Amino acid sequence: MTALIQIAGLHKSYGAFHALRGIDLEIAQGEVVVVVGPSGSGKSTLIRCINLLEAYQQGEVRVAGERVVRGKALSKVRAEVGMVFQSFNLFPHLTVIENVTLAPRRVMGVSSAEAEALATELLTRVGLEDKRDAYPSRLSGGQQQRAAIARALAMRPRVMLFDEVTSALDPELVGEVLKTMRGLAERGMTMLVVTHEMGFARDVADDVIFMDRGVIVERAPPNRIFAEPAEPRTRAFLERLLERDGGSRRT
Repeated sequence: MTALIQIAGLHKSYGAFHALRGIDLEIAQGEVVVVVGPSGSGKSTLIRCINLLEAYQQGEVRVAGERVVRGKALSKVRAEVGMVFQSFNLFPHLTVIENVTLAPRRVMGVSSAEAEALATELLTRVGLEDKRDAYPSRLSGGQQQRAAIARALAMRPRVMLFDEVTSALDPELVGEVLKTMRGLAERGMTMLVVTHEMGFARDVADDVIFMDRGVIVERAPPNRIFAEPAEPRTRAFLERLLERDGGSRRT
């Protein structure tokens, strides 16, 4: 499989804090990679560097062969990368379908009719076809997050980045968002997912990455990393996580 995302020697510091310490990572076309680790381990910083929402000091990031650097080419790279955050970031004064159609019309120059047709298809896919004319304030957290996913998909990205998208949701709303993400994986979308949802990681990921203190400690398929982690730090983290959750894994 061809590497869609290539990261080499990536370093990122915030003042004296060294958030990323020489990250090397490749993600193939169609691969689903889940990143887990304690708070402050560099997970979110890593994915934000991929589309240069965070500027890094050293190393190289490529998406579909294109270097991710400041300049005219950055908008082209960002068009290939959809991102969904912990906060929904929907425009409150626009309806759901207006939120989804805005970027294709403004950025890609798609006609209103084509943008609406695409938005209708995407809202149906995420189970929000009946909420197309609703404003975000009238949606639950789970519905807002699914609308945010549809908005990201409207740019027809080649890869999707998810940064703790369920962590702000009530437990009963988590499942509907994870179901949407599972559907994307089944359709072959390349995905890099930062999450604490171990059930999702076990069931959907091709590989799970454990990060700690700004480095990738271990990368392995989920059946191996959960059953027999090679690194003591990975084992200790997973044991603490399962103990905190009472031995249960949300799916």
